[in-house]
Amino acid sequence: MDTTEARATSYEVLERFLAGYWTPRTRANYRFILIRWLDWCHGRGYDALGGADAVALETFIAELKTAGYAPNTIVGRVSAISAFYRWCVREQLVVRNPVELIRRPARPTESSTTSLTRHQLTDWLAAAEVRGGAWWAAAMLLGLNGLRCGELIACNVEDLGNHSWHHTLKLTTTKGDRPTVVALAPPTMQAVAVAIEGRDRGPLLVNRAGRRMTPYNIQYLVAALARDAATPVHLTPHGLRHSAITIGLNAGVSLRDMQDFARHADPKTTRRYDRSRHALNRHATYAIAHYLAGGN
Repeated sequence: MDTTEARATSYEVLERFLAGYWTPRTRANYRFILIRWLDWCHGRGYDALGGADAVALETFIAELKTAGYAPNTIVGRVSAISAFYRWCVREQLVVRNPVELIRRPARPTESSTTSLTRHQLTDWLAAAEVRGGAWWAAAMLLGLNGLRCGELIACNVEDLGNHSWHHTLKLTTTKGDRPTVVALAPPTMQAVAVAIEGRDRGPLLVNRAGRRMTPYNIQYLVAALARDAATPVHLTPHGLRHSAITIGLNAGVSLRDMQDFARHADPKTTRRYDRSRHALNRHATYAIAHYLAGGN
């Protein structure tokens, strides 16, 4: 098979692989990563299906590191490549997954995302309450529920509900595309009620133009509220998610429940978000000593 034919065949195979994922966002993410891998292979004379071996993959990873890609980005790309070749092995298109022949890059045990302390988050939420409206609701959903930016802006008024005397919000756009329902604390529901102003349908959060909030709107309000609250760190929407998870674990919420709260498939991911995981005041030795002394 000549280079041109190999190139065309690999992209056709990629589309067949992507067809197995029914959610558009998952397909888009995999397509973004894998097209770059296929382009890289063909640009260096490798047949992506028949000639991409461990040496090619390690060279690709080394170039990503040299280009300054973050470790998490590299791990994500290698995982997507591995998923593609696992499928190819199952379809008998290749003999072996080249990712199995290398030592995968390690994902950092600590996240570099900046988060807030308990008191800083309290001040940030107070600044949001002063602003009021959709800003207050957005802040509560980010800070108390740890929603991802994409999840937040996709919510509609119709997604609000009640279950067993709990206020709820259905998330239809989540990582992994698994719809889920989250509980809303009373202060959050109070802020949401102010934001929707009696509306019974349409976007949950709207901007000043009356349209659905965008990622830019969320990033702007997070930074503006950080200035209002004199927050001494560079804060992002994802940093608020880290904050919520860390504060929940500090408050005594179990890792199992925080994993469900964060909607993480792996508890190791939840632990990476915990910025206080090495705090000595949470060391198990104190609980053991207290229990042996007759405490409950």
